[in-house]
Amino acid sequence: MAKEPKTSMLETIQFTRRTALLGLAGAGLGVSTGRLFVTPARAAVGGSLQIMAWEGYDMTNELREWRSTNGVTAETSSIASQDDVQAKFIAGNPPPIDLAEYNQAYSKLYIKDMKIVSPIDMSKIPNYNADNLFDVFFDKPTWFSDGKHWGSPYIWGFNTLLYNSDMIKKPASYKDLLDPSLKGKIAIMDDATGNWPLIARLVGLGDKYPLLTREELGKAFENYVLYRNQARLISINQGDVANFVASKEVAAVLVADPSIITQVRAQGVPLEMAIPEEGPVLWVDAWFIPISADNIDTAHAFINQSLDPQIQAKVATAVVQAPVSKKAVALLDADARKRIDYSKINEIFASGLPGIPPVDDDGEHATYADWVQAWQEFKAGL
Repeated sequence: MAKEPKTSMLETIQFTRRTALLGLAGAGLGVSTGRLFVTPARAAVGGSLQIMAWEGYDMTNELREWRSTNGVTAETSSIASQDDVQAKFIAGNPPPIDLAEYNQAYSKLYIKDMKIVSPIDMSKIPNYNADNLFDVFFDKPTWFSDGKHWGSPYIWGFNTLLYNSDMIKKPASYKDLLDPSLKGKIAIMDDATGNWPLIARLVGLGDKYPLLTREELGKAFENYVLYRNQARLISINQGDVANFVASKEVAAVLVADPSIITQVRAQGVPLEMAIPEEGPVLWVDAWFIPISADNIDTAHAFINQSLDPQIQAKVATAVVQAPVSKKAVALLDADARKRIDYSKINEIFASGLPGIPPVDDDGEHATYADWVQAWQEFKAGL
């Protein structure tokens, strides 16, 4: 993997990643996707659309008019963990899910290993074009391979650090959180895909992630225990963390959602964002059509609408993240436009996007299962 983005390129970026927990160590193994019966796919836009999405990312408000015009009824299941998606396909007879989100780290697992992704008919996605999308999202291997489009990126952001500026000065490095005065005053979000690359970076192995040896994995987690020893809590619940910050029991949070800032500031606490020298962890979410989809035409129409510049701007504003549409930038409000220097987007993504550790054991590198076990043991030690 190439070197991580330099902090100087990202000083104006102010995003974090919502919570994600990897809980299925063998998700790509022994998967059966046969269905007991097949429902004929619809041949027109309309009807019920079954969606799996992160809370707040299903575009309920942004696509309200589109749904009404086209007679679409969306039934959404919220994702608390990326593993919630593949869990639907571990056993046979997956439910008829028409659309779901996936983090870029799961591309190979979903497309190559589990084979739960159907190709997208790009003739039905006219908004997916080089004039609309930033180049870093257009026809890139993460979503386009073997001559087929498997996913449609639609939102991006990153994980970083939040801190109470009344309690501590702006951290220049994550290592600043190891100050003895902060013992019991930091929180770590239970976000594996956000924490794992960071864990590797903190011991100088960021360039190797996700291909660490088992010895390196042990070294990385041994070092991260120092941060756990400083922590008041490790939590999957953003609301709980917001309460701890608002009550000033916690001074800094690793891997938090930007909504926490709004909640905490509303209570008079100055929660700010820092981008430490180790850099943020980038992520991109994409829509995909699962193999069990019934309402395929409507799923395509939904994806197309998700890339409309006006919808892109509305979604990015609502979730305090960033659009994949370059045309959407001009439609953002002034504060949203200032969060990122979009002229440097190619530099921001120059290091590539982090993946997940290999599912299969190659005899050299720590596997996905090894990382999950290490993460669970790490959390249990608090």
